[in-house]
Amino acid sequence: MKSPIAAAALFATISILFTCVHATAAPQPYAPFTAGAQAKHGLFTIWQKGDKTFLELAPGQLDKDYLETIVPGNGLGQFPVWWGDTDYLPTELVRFERRGDQVVMLWPNWYAQAPGSPSNELANLSNFPDSVAGIGAIAAEDPASGNIVFDVSSLLNDELDLRNIIDENLPPDRAYRLDPSLSYVDRVKAFPENDVITVAQTWSTEAKHVIDTAPDARRLRISVVYNFVQLPNDDYRPRLADDRVGIYDDIYLDFSNDRRDERLMRYLVRWNFDPTDPNHPSVARHPMVITLSDTIPPQYRQAITDACLEWNKAYAKIGILNAIKVQPQPNDPNFDPDDFRYNVIRWLNEASTGFGADSQTLFNPRTGEEIRTGVIVSAVEGSRPYSLWKYTVDPVRFGRTTDPVPAKFIHDSVFSALVHEMGHNQGLQHNFIGHEAYTAAQVQSEQFTRLHGITSSVMEYAPMNIWPRGIAQGEYFQTTLGPYDYYAIKYGYANISGARTPADEVPTLRRWASAWSNPWTRYASDEDAESWQSGHSADPRVDTGMLTNNELRWCQTQMNLDRARVSQISHFWPQPSQPYQQEADALRPVISGYLKCAQMPAHYLGGQYLSRAHAGDPGSAPPVVPVDRVKELQAFELLDKYLFASNMLNISPAMLQHLSYSEWAGYGYTGWNGYGNLPLWAYNPPIRHDYTFVERMNAAQSQTIDYLFNPVVLSRIDDNPTLAIKPTMSIADLFDWLHAAIYNDLSMRDISLTRRNLQTAFVDKVGELANKPPKGTPADAVALARVELHRIASAAAKAMRGSHDAVTSAHLMDLVHRANAASNPPPQ
Repeated sequence: MKSPIAAAALFATISILFTCVHATAAPQPYAPFTAGAQAKHGLFTIWQKGDKTFLELAPGQLDKDYLETIVPGNGLGQFPVWWGDTDYLPTELVRFERRGDQVVMLWPNWYAQAPGSPSNELANLSNFPDSVAGIGAIAAEDPASGNIVFDVSSLLNDELDLRNIIDENLPPDRAYRLDPSLSYVDRVKAFPENDVITVAQTWSTEAKHVIDTAPDARRLRISVVYNFVQLPNDDYRPRLADDRVGIYDDIYLDFSNDRRDERLMRYLVRWNFDPTDPNHPSVARHPMVITLSDTIPPQYRQAITDACLEWNKAYAKIGILNAIKVQPQPNDPNFDPDDFRYNVIRWLNEASTGFGADSQTLFNPRTGEEIRTGVIVSAVEGSRPYSLWKYTVDPVRFGRTTDPVPAKFIHDSVFSALVHEMGHNQGLQHNFIGHEAYTAAQVQSEQFTRLHGITSSVMEYAPMNIWPRGIAQGEYFQTTLGPYDYYAIKYGYANISGARTPADEVPTLRRWASAWSNPWTRYASDEDAESWQSGHSADPRVDTGMLTNNELRWCQTQMNLDRARVSQISHFWPQPSQPYQQEADALRPVISGYLKCAQMPAHYLGGQYLSRAHAGDPGSAPPVVPVDRVKELQAFELLDKYLFASNMLNISPAMLQHLSYSEWAGYGYTGWNGYGNLPLWAYNPPIRHDYTFVERMNAAQSQTIDYLFNPVVLSRIDDNPTLAIKPTMSIADLFDWLHAAIYNDLSMRDISLTRRNLQTAFVDKVGELANKPPKGTPADAVALARVELHRIASAAAKAMRGSHDAVTSAHLMDLVHRANAASNPPPQ
């Protein structure tokens, strides 16, 4: 043990070292420092001297809140980084605080609020942490004005969190790390209400061919664009959100009122159009001006313009005129698409498609007021209409593959993608129940769909509306706003006369939001449609890629159409002198669409119709109504016929022989995993040359069984009879129906490979359910799984007494063995 004197000496030494590490040079006099520096005057003055960049702050700019946005200034040409994408980080409040000879760039915590309650505001400050974004040494100080100049080298750090963005799906030995030695401030721009500082960061890895869209995949230069922005001062009044209308919400914890049912307070995210006369039709003082980047190919600019201006119809209905405007990119050397003052639609080319189009919206986190919008558009939006016409519309509707794509078809395809993203720009969320508003006859009507669309909302992920020849054909795409879109814009933006505060608006807003039960104004979003595999999604009416108010019948029509298309593909493809890969390219979207519809009926089993209507709303139903057994059985019959059946999607051996990729490696054959220095986008072949049709079908079958055996789904099936007025299926029904569908051909002489794989996979899944059930699995499901194992073993043993080929006989024997082994597992 050291003596107290030695310990004190050691402590003193450590203290001195600590002080030296954190000490900064004293600020220089202002005049000599700035004499040799270059200045750009804007919201703040930006100084550049040598290889350093500095901000100058006046005393009144310290301890004051601004907004900060950070976006990538270029993409990677592929997932996961795209130029100008705002989805990685929301707008942050930023505050500059002096601490001795340093300036701390602080992100204040805005989550907890307590307007009008000083004691609760103090309690919030005391218990909710801020975040430090960076610290810079003060390089110079002007005693006369009190202005200070500090180093912003901390902007070279990973404030955007690119490390996690890039490395999220990479193993540690292939991960990228920020290389400070190859990073620098690239350019700066200063404007009256904002400053733009762009840094170039190099992200490095020692592995080869990880993200190889750069000349050297080990060194990626990614620009990061910082915007420091003056807080808006435009008398914006926040508006409170409602769960019955799908507009993005800015969520806070409100500690100002203990009588609230919950602490969460939600403001809408929306643009401040500020009509000149709120009580009469008048022009917007602050229109949303959309700038079309020069990167957009000229042939698509009119469709994009039309999609933006389409929303003016909804604003005109509520008395706001010229709300949306569109302009070309300014012919100005100072123009920067990442300057927050511009709402830019930009076109992105990708080596491999990562998305179609994506809204870019930034807002003041304290109020929900949007400060900037835009859209990034992948080049796939330009190629998609050509592919859809060539491989789908022309052969299906006209029995040919020779006609050029009509200009209207191209326009409408691009329009439908951009009018959706522009809806997001105004705060609208997805609406995945909009297809339920219309009947099949309405969707087939050209006149109806031109007036009302193919769904009630452009905020759906609507598929292309296509029907077999001999059936009327409506618009192929969503070419107009739907009734829900007008409804949502009214809720978000219509003036409420006499209101002075957000609370004053609530009675009127509640009345407007009460129309949820009307199919034309009904709303359901991502949380209801995109969590099926986890079991959280429960309402089978809420889904992506569906049409009409009878999803089961619509999907049946589409699957029959897909079956007919499969039989015709070899007639059209490949075209003369074209590679056989063309035939595979024609088949892939058919199979994807078929399997989407073949798996969808599973959502009705144990499903629940969910309602967002509030008590007393017109036509309101209970929040949870189980799907009845008649509908569940109808859905399962579709699963049986189109997913589990041996002839689910017949593809002839002659056609399967054609379904290969074009083998073409190119130059670079030097030994990296067999193919040298070729980037993956140039050559990344599958393991097998043939199309793995059987594996694709079996994967879809297994995924559906996994869904049905999910503990949450099993629990709903088990519980639904207790809250249903009409009879619903039981877990016993589930096992009975699955057994009959999967093992109804055991007596056949030769069971097909697809069926053998399905039967083997099913007995293994039942064994896991019986012996290692996931947490939350109902006891009824475990008990019935054990019964099912005995039933499978008995049925297979009985079938073995018949005449079979060698493989089928071995398969039946294996089924008996697997079922018996699972019924009698060895002791743990």
